[in-house]
Amino acid sequence: MFTRVVIDNFKSFLHLDLDLSKNRRSAKEIIAIYGENGGGKTNLVSVFMNLALSLQTMTNQKRSAELQAELMADTDDGGDGDSLDKSQLLREYIRTQGMPYSTIVGVFKNAYTIDEVNPMRIRYEFVIDEHKGFYELVFKREGDTVYLASEELNFLLKQSRGRMFKISRDTNNGITPYFSPSLFDGNMKLTDLLSDEITRVWGKHTLLAIFNNLAGESNERYIQDNTNVNFLEVLNTFKRIAFRTDGVSGVNSFTGLLDDLLRGEIADTASEKRKLMLSQETVNKYFVPLYSDIINLFYKVKKDSSNKIDYVLYEKKRIGGKLVEIPFSSESHGTRELLGLLPLLLNAVHGETVIIDEIDQGIHDLLIDRLIDNVKEDLRGQLIFTTHDTQVMQQLEPSSLYIIQSDVDGNKRVEALSRAAHKGIAAHNNIQKKYIEGYFAGIPYADDVDFEDIVRGLEVGQ
Repeated sequence: MFTRVVIDNFKSFLHLDLDLSKNRRSAKEIIAIYGENGGGKTNLVSVFMNLALSLQTMTNQKRSAELQAELMADTDDGGDGDSLDKSQLLREYIRTQGMPYSTIVGVFKNAYTIDEVNPMRIRYEFVIDEHKGFYELVFKREGDTVYLASEELNFLLKQSRGRMFKISRDTNNGITPYFSPSLFDGNMKLTDLLSDEITRVWGKHTLLAIFNNLAGESNERYIQDNTNVNFLEVLNTFKRIAFRTDGVSGVNSFTGLLDDLLRGEIADTASEKRKLMLSQETVNKYFVPLYSDIINLFYKVKKDSSNKIDYVLYEKKRIGGKLVEIPFSSESHGTRELLGLLPLLLNAVHGETVIIDEIDQGIHDLLIDRLIDNVKEDLRGQLIFTTHDTQVMQQLEPSSLYIIQSDVDGNKRVEALSRAAHKGIAAHNNIQKKYIEGYFAGIPYADDVDFEDIVRGLEVGQ
């Protein structure tokens, strides 16, 4: 779990030291981040999201190339109705997933503060099994060109903490790698292979991304026998970061849960049918307690000609004194958002770090409050989310509430509302009320908008 994030020249934050630690050896399990619109909440989410995306750049690049080849082959064949749909899907994948996240600069380029010439630094401090470590990326800019200048991982080697690796680029564009002797347990073939890959593609990809791709293409036993177990633990922890923003999401799959809970296609096998039934049980355990008018949820299934099973989520709902079956896709935006939250909340309970931007988007305050109140008791991982829902403040300790504050010059800081930081907060104080009243800043200070004046101006211009 993450205990601290330090960033320089990252989007709207020229410098930020975000302390997420509970004590010297552990991190806070749940963190709610507040702030006015445009204050930087989504930027904070992207700090963690970009780390998760950075591990997949080399894999994405190769997958994009495969999809491109498949797309070209499909086009050359002339294509029928099905292949046309397939081609459209492939084009969309390459446009939205493959290309933007197929290099480390593609992931972080838009994060560099506009017009800033000093380096962009992102330092992630974390704790795994009570052992502390950090991972740091530094980017530099020359004109319009952004490049990766250094990458470093520091964590438990064997008995003590130390530098696992550091790679840096010098002024002559040369790359200097350092590996701890214990990183690959003396396996010079693996060390030489990675050194060659670093010379070839580091800067387009991080070492973590390079190794992640190598591990995916190698025998699992070979990697485990020749790689420091603590290094693998860090990599796996980072890989299992789950996140959701307005445009991108990443969720860890559960063996017994469908990847798409709303609709999809599965193989006609006993294991896949079992997964369908487990998913149905899961959505019922989640939704029925939250909605008084939903009696139950179920999947309607239909076999197709290719021995596959198409499934669609339905609900039985009380409407006008009758029980009516309706497709879940007809539900309100907020209810559908709740379905999207389910796998993320399960990830956090399972033990992963989960970051969600605007967790309350389209969802009633009381429902979000109930979910937060329920999930906080079962967390084995870390849940970090942004929100405008001040009701949540009643469910969490002040130390779990963070406010983005900005001064008159646009300099930002993020403060936890711990009683240690605010001596003026008494035990009986209403934190929600004090926040709304502006006691902690981080709220909009808006003047009146004269809509009549706007309309008059438009009429004059006609």
